[in-house]
Formats: sequence, structure tokens, C-alpha cells
Amino acid sequence: MMKRFFAVLIMIVMCVACAACNQTEQAQQGANIEANQSGQEKVLNMALFSPARNIEPTEGWNGWNLTRCGIGENLVQIDENLEFKPVIAESWEQIDDTTIVFNIRQDVKFHNGHPVDAKACKESIERALKISNREDVKFSVQSIMAEGQKLTIKTSKPCATLINNLADPVYIIVDTSAAEWEEFKLKPICTGAFKVVEFTPDVGLTLHKHQQHWSGEIGPDVVNVKFIQDASARTMALQSGEIDLATQIGAKDLTLFENNDEFTVLKGPNLRIFLVRLNMEKPYMKSQAFRQALSYGMDKETYAKELVSGIPAKGPFNDLLSFSYKGEDYYAYNPDKAKELLDKAGFIDTNGDGIREIDGKNIVLKLVSGKNHGDDAKNIGIAMQSQYKEIGIGVDVLQVENSTDVSKAGDFDLLWERWTSAPTADPQYFLEASYKTGSAGNYGKYSNSTLDALCVQLDSAFEKQERDELGIKGAELLMKDVASLFVYYQQGTVVTRKNVEGVYRFISEIYYIDDRVKIQ
Repeated sequence: MMKRFFAVLIMIVMCVACAACNQTEQAQQGANIEANQSGQEKVLNMALFSPARNIEPTEGWNGWNLTRCGIGENLVQIDENLEFKPVIAESWEQIDDTTIVFNIRQDVKFHNGHPVDAKACKESIERALKISNREDVKFSVQSIMAEGQKLTIKTSKPCATLINNLADPVYIIVDTSAAEWEEFKLKPICTGAFKVVEFTPDVGLTLHKHQQHWSGEIGPDVVNVKFIQDASARTMALQSGEIDLATQIGAKDLTLFENNDEFTVLKGPNLRIFLVRLNMEKPYMKSQAFRQALSYGMDKETYAKELVSGIPAKGPFNDLLSFSYKGEDYYAYNPDKAKELLDKAGFIDTNGDGIREIDGKNIVLKLVSGKNHGDDAKNIGIAMQSQYKEIGIGVDVLQVENSTDVSKAGDFDLLWERWTSAPTADPQYFLEASYKTGSAGNYGKYSNSTLDALCVQLDSAFEKQERDELGIKGAELLMKDVASLFVYYQQGTVVTRKNVEGVYRFISEIYYIDDRVKIQ
């Protein structure tokens, strides 16, 4: 009887607490909206899932945080429909295979008020080419000439992806006269709708609107950006009113917002591919039959649909892209076929412990993911561990703080990775950066002379149809050779409060807000 009394009492207390909590949240949200309507400062609070130590755009993928927050702008960008959009350059013309002329807008100003002309753009691009560690988006230059608002870039050899490369955040236009300052990595001077007032590494940013932005009046006065890696934490921050905008909300949590009149949900496939990279320096990985067995041994259809609410992947490029592989998947789940291949290739369990061997040692694969990859990577790893055990392959599932160090050291058999496969709407970037022999992102040391030759062909292929055909060939080659295990494509999500307008779901995910965002 006493236990029942306490149980009832606890339920009453919890209900009262929840009601009070809801009233507090509603009051706070109402206060925020009233403040905005009363002419006070309009503040937008948003979350990013990728923390950074600095925001120097030429370093790695730091520039993505600048474009996602409307801080940095390029000559050209890829818009929400995967089309080229004029930004700092109001127009451009391809003169020949090596020459493009850009016309720079007359009214663009840096965040410090300095005017932007062709000379400023030339110096910014030259700086990126000189100091960036992103070799995958660099191009060889014969000359860059600036005359007033006319910028002419001439490459030393045909470069079919010049416009695509210039749309990468590495080539955000910055004021190079300010770039020598010690604090530039924390407060880069760009041209976007919002300028950096304060940056705290791995914590977030405070932004103010750029009063002299070329597009006209900007909506929010202040944007507070918080780095929140965990998807569940982003969900709670939205629910509590701590933030007004977040992306990549977990599939299960998304239902909390889809049927809620206080929120707007944008969702659909994006360009992110989740894959398991194979370490080709391991003796068993050199066997194509072994790699095929790994593909036959994993039920990625179930992983995608049941574990992560994604789309099962056939190759690196999803169906949104004109260069995606449209045929049937290679080596779809078939554990009996996996066993047959392993037996024929000589990977046998000789001592009856359930694990196959090579040179007398059990084959136990080390599957590594980063903690920032979250529960999805961990859960799929556990599912793979279980299914691979059925075909006689052992798996150790590890999540580490810094998977980059592990990647560079080659201390893995299987490596969990996520890539935006075509951020500038072209196949060459991913094929070269991730699988070309010796490329920086090719942590598995994959090498295929046919793929390398295809990448060379892409260098001089200017017609879209030809580039698409080469992209399809490259994708199929990687699938057929089992260069990696392509697991699933992500469903992109953007969730905002109803009082936030002018937000679009960019398929590339290079952008989240821009000069069009408003808060009522």
C-alpha cells in the first residue's frame, strides 16, 4: 500500500513539474516573439553539428561553417536546386577551355567596409591557392587579371570544373589586407549577410548583420550559433526554445516537430553518403572475393530503413544526381553467397571456433568510427558485427575521440566515413579526393589504374553529358571492385520555429541560412 502511495505521489510531482516547465517554455517563446514584434533587436539562435577550432576558410572544411551561417560568399554558389547562382560575381562568361571572365558586382563590401573589386577577388583566390591544404579543389593557374570589376582567370591547362571549384567554401572571398592579423582565423573578414563578432572554438559564434550587404536590408540583427554535435541535444534545444533552427534531427525525434504547429520541417535526400572504407593494405582485403563477401554479408537495406531512416546506397552518388548509377546493386545481401566465396578463396575456419583464418590467425576486423558519428555508426557497427559472425568473420567495433588520427595512421580494417559526395554538383571531386591513387582522402590506400585514367579524362571533359557518363562509370567501377561498402544516403532535415522564414533546404548542405532569412 505504501509503495503504491509513493508511486502515485511521484507521478503527481512529475506532472506538476512538466506543466510548469511547459508554461515556462511557452512564456519564454512568447516573450521572444513579442520582443521581435515590438521593434527590439531581432535575434536568431541556430545550431551547427560540426564544431571547429578556427574558421579560416582555407583550412580543411572550416569554410563550410562560414557559408552555412551566411558569413562567407563566393563568386558563384550552388543554390538549393543544385544550379549555379551568381553571388559576388553578377555574371561570367567562358571564353575558351582555359579562360573565364567574371563581372564583379559594383556594390559589394567587406564586413570592414572595404569595397570589393576584381583586384580584391584576385588576391583572395590567389591566397587560397597558395595556402589551402585542400589540394582536391585547387587548379593550375596561368594568370589571374583584375581590371576594375572585371576578373579574368586563365588556367594553364583545360579545367572543366573551374566554376565548380570556385563555388567551394575554400574560395570564399576574404579581405586579404586583414588576413595577416593574428585574429583573422577567429574573425575572418568576408562579404556575407552576417559578420563575426565573436568566435569561441568548439562552442560557437556571435554574428551581427552586415549593414552594407549588397542584397539590401538583412532580417535578423543578431545570429547566435551554437555547436551541438549530438542530434538528441539539438532536439532538446529546439524543444526548450534555446534555438530556433537546427539541422540533421534524428529520424525518431523528427516526428516531435512534424506534427507540431510551432515548427516548420524541411526534409528530403541530401548528397551525403555514409560508407565503410576498406584498408587495402591488409592481406585479406587484397582479395576481391573477400571484399565481395563483405558486401554480401551486410544487410544495408535493413540498416538504412530500420536503424537510421536513410536510403540504401548502391554507390557514391544518389538518384538526385544525373551521374548516379541507375542499375542493380552489386553484391546485395546474400550470406550464403558470402560463405561460398570465402570458402573458395581459402578463408577457412580450421579449428571450429566459428572464425575464419588467414595464415593461422583468426580474421577479426577492426571497425572504427568517431564519437562525432554518433549512435548511428555504433548501431550499424554492432549489426555488422552480428551478421559477419554468421559468415565466419570477427569484428571489433570501436568509437574513438579522434578518428582522423586513426585514419591517417591506417590503424583500421574498416573505417566509418561520411562524405558529401558532390558538393559542387560534379562527380570529379569525390572520385579524385577519395579514391584516386595517393589522394589525401584515400585513407584505405585504394588504387585502380582504370579509375585514375577516368579522373584524367574528367580533367578535359567539358560537356555535361560526357562528365555524367564518366561519373556513372566511376561509380560502377568502385561498386564492382568493392572499393568501399556504400551503406546509405542520408535524409536531410532542417527544423525551424514558425516565426523563422526564408530558410531553404540546400541539397549540398553547404548553406543553411543566407541573406533571405527573416525572423518575425
